[in-house]
Amino acid sequence: MSHNTSSHAPSLADEQRRRIVAGLVDDTVSTIADLRPRGRADEIEAALRETHLPALAEAGYIEWDPETGEIAPGPNFDEAAAHVEDLPSPDADAGSADD
Repeated sequence: MSHNTSSHAPSLADEQRRRIVAGLVDDTVSTIADLRPRGRADEIEAALRETHLPALAEAGYIEWDPETGEIAPGPNFDEAAAHVEDLPSPDADAGSADD
């Protein structure tokens, strides 16, 4: 798989994408199920599968297997992780109004 190295910053512009990378940094995410979509679960999971995970994979920040749902750090992960290490993990706002 080739990775577009010139467009990494736009890939992390979205909060949901930064949360995915933060979850990998904290070892709290290894599959799409670990992201525990809340609220409009079907809509959120569709956005993850159709938009956010493919964008992070294309940038090389993650390796994602759409068949199994497994998510792992990609070849450019350290670059992304350096920008999101201080963000909360996907579970940190479990008590938010989105529940």
